[in-house]
Amino acid sequence: MKRISYIIALFAGLFLLNSCYDDTQVREEIAKVEAELAGYESSIAALQSQLDALNALKASSFVSYLGTNEKGDYVVTYMDKGGAKNTVVLAVESDIITAPLVSTKQGEDGKLYWVTTDNHGENPQFITDSEGKKMLVGGTAPVISIDESGYWTAAGSRILGLDGQPVLATDLSNVLFTGIEHNTETGLVEFSLVGGDKFSVRMYEALGIRLESAPVIAVEDYAVPVEIKFSITGSDAENAMVDYFTAYNVDVELNAWSYTLKVKLKEGATEGNVILMANVGKNTVTKPIFFTYGPAEIQQPLWDSKFGTGGHVSLEGEMTEFDLTVSHTIDYTMTIAEECSTWLRKAPGSKALTTTVHSYVADRYENPLGVYREGLITFYNKPYDVTVEVKVRQMPVVEQGSGVPGISTPGDLYQFALAVNSGSSIQRFMNSAGEVVLLNDIDVSALTDWTPIGGGLATGSPQYKNLVTPFSGVFNGQDHAITGVNWTFDVTGGGNTDLFGFFGALSNATVKNLTFGARGDKITLVGSSSNVVAVGAIAGHAIGSRIENVTNYVSVELADKNAAVPGDNPNGILMMLGGIAGNTESTVIGGDSRDYKVTNYGNVTTGFISNLTNGGTGMNVGGIVGFVKGVDNVENIIKYCYNYGGVSAPTGRGGGLIGTIGGGTAATARTTVSTCYNYGTVQDDAVGQYAGTYGSATNDLKRMGGLVGGTVTNVSGILVENCENHGNVFSQMGCRTGGFIGHCQASIVGCVNKGIILGGKVDGHGAGWACGFNGSAEQIKSCAMGGRVGYWEDHGSDPTSAPAATKDNACGYKNSERFDPSINF
Repeated sequence: MKRISYIIALFAGLFLLNSCYDDTQVREEIAKVEAELAGYESSIAALQSQLDALNALKASSFVSYLGTNEKGDYVVTYMDKGGAKNTVVLAVESDIITAPLVSTKQGEDGKLYWVTTDNHGENPQFITDSEGKKMLVGGTAPVISIDESGYWTAAGSRILGLDGQPVLATDLSNVLFTGIEHNTETGLVEFSLVGGDKFSVRMYEALGIRLESAPVIAVEDYAVPVEIKFSITGSDAENAMVDYFTAYNVDVELNAWSYTLKVKLKEGATEGNVILMANVGKNTVTKPIFFTYGPAEIQQPLWDSKFGTGGHVSLEGEMTEFDLTVSHTIDYTMTIAEECSTWLRKAPGSKALTTTVHSYVADRYENPLGVYREGLITFYNKPYDVTVEVKVRQMPVVEQGSGVPGISTPGDLYQFALAVNSGSSIQRFMNSAGEVVLLNDIDVSALTDWTPIGGGLATGSPQYKNLVTPFSGVFNGQDHAITGVNWTFDVTGGGNTDLFGFFGALSNATVKNLTFGARGDKITLVGSSSNVVAVGAIAGHAIGSRIENVTNYVSVELADKNAAVPGDNPNGILMMLGGIAGNTESTVIGGDSRDYKVTNYGNVTTGFISNLTNGGTGMNVGGIVGFVKGVDNVENIIKYCYNYGGVSAPTGRGGGLIGTIGGGTAATARTTVSTCYNYGTVQDDAVGQYAGTYGSATNDLKRMGGLVGGTVTNVSGILVENCENHGNVFSQMGCRTGGFIGHCQASIVGCVNKGIILGGKVDGHGAGWACGFNGSAEQIKSCAMGGRVGYWEDHGSDPTSAPAATKDNACGYKNSERFDPSINF
């Protein structure tokens, strides 16, 4: 310090000796030196405070409180060995750019000792006391200072650098802690230090206050109160008296019984606070809550459109630099996920702490399978608890191959999907006939995050407006397989599509000669949408298209609404799930011969769901298609289709082939289901959502059939012919259940049932080997009775004990009126 004082005195003396001397520069130099001196003194004080705090914590008996203040620093209350309660404030920085000059290091005896750490922590040297002994953390903290020549000292000795020379006081970090966490399983507060060491102190909380919100809350409307829930914790919690004892610029309403605060920021105020208090005897704890006016927002970062326009930054394989621009009303820290930090990093010169433009560089990437790699960049404000994330996805370098156009790797498949969804050229994936072709089998198990090819938003039951770049060409698998399909789709509204599957949307397209998936492959649906949703393993929605010579093994499953990661179908919202397609319109599945046959082996199922309706606003599940929509003057054809997958959902409509045939009711709105076979079991409440309430309370929630769940009234336009049901149809809920159609207002000709059909005993419902409900006797012609028919209550435990099919149990509803044995056999 004497050296700095001498310089100041020298400048002042020069000024006095020469009265005509221009003193501007001298004064600027003096001010600069004084500012540096003040900065050093502040840094020393801050670091010394952290050293003393660390020393005290290491020697403490237990921690009684852990929280944060308005700056995001940790506030720790601890009990020392003498029984006194003390509180310290600790700054924490997870990404230390400049290591502190003093840190800790574990000695050979396993204990923590104080060390000096020049060169960003790469040169640790134990600090010794006047007797030459290493100084133990938890004993006496070393005193940090600057000597008369401007060099750093610790415990009275100069800190030496790698070159063995004293270190000048030029830079200093005053942060010793990289993390503080309360481990609720062990009951310990774990402190992580800059040097990589850790120590723990037991947490014993007699009384505490925990907020369910962030400690700093943004208020966007003076007139609307903010509701804050909290809880009282600790061994004395049940005896605590709760109140608040100060409120600045806020009006407060406290409900001490429900542990709720309602706070309004006063008109015109830009900030305010309230201090919540809990008291038991002589033990009092407080919790400050801070309020600011205006939004606390970190907007989703933006990037150049050449790096993609979807939900992630899309990079090519060569080393690539890119920028993220962030609009924000609050400060934040930016972190790059550890798992991608070896190849994705901040570019040199990036000023993330002072500007909203962050620059990055991704290293060159090669992968023989063509599989992308992913990284995550996070922008976080701790006091407001606001987080925004950006996913970065990099494709490998595309090496020059044989030049044969088509898709041969998972990377090619991903690039094809990306090209379709962005409206880019797909020429490099097409053969000379203009078909997109697979060149070999492809395992996509590394593509865990699939974006369906094409999409659209729902507006009706079911109608989609503005299909988003649907696929409109020919996709020819050339008898190859795509396997390793294990994808999860979040159906929650807010994206650019309500259509999910390998393809989201097909429009005037053809998909052919493809095996999709292998046994055990699955598409899992999570989330819940207020829009109509369509999901199929091959396509969510197909209009004016053809799907032929395709075999699917991928199951489609809606997660249970009570699962850890739930999925649901809200009440009154149409949802369509199919083994091949969710929803079709003027589309052909299969073809005129077995050469075009379409086969499904995947299950189509749900867990518990909220939807209670059974028609056009319900859950529709089908082994081939969830919902077929008829349109005037256009025909839907389902021909030479085979289903072996199980089909179930507690409510709605379900069929071995089709959940519902709906749409137009004119004779010109034709749908033909011909020469199709179901071998899969069709059930309603396979998951037991309504167990214990079966009967009149549940029979109207579902319609099921071995072939079709239900139809709109269109006897002239809808034809089901020459089809066979070999699958069992079980209604635990007692709904209308048929071997062919559950609720029939269509024509059935030349069909055969060989499955066991079990329903309920409720009048007007129940089971039939042909139909649960049939509109009129003439609708069923030239059909052969077969299989067994009975009540679930009587035969559910042993379905083979049900009575054989007869002319008297063809229809569950008014069989004598609605079935004519003379025109059937």
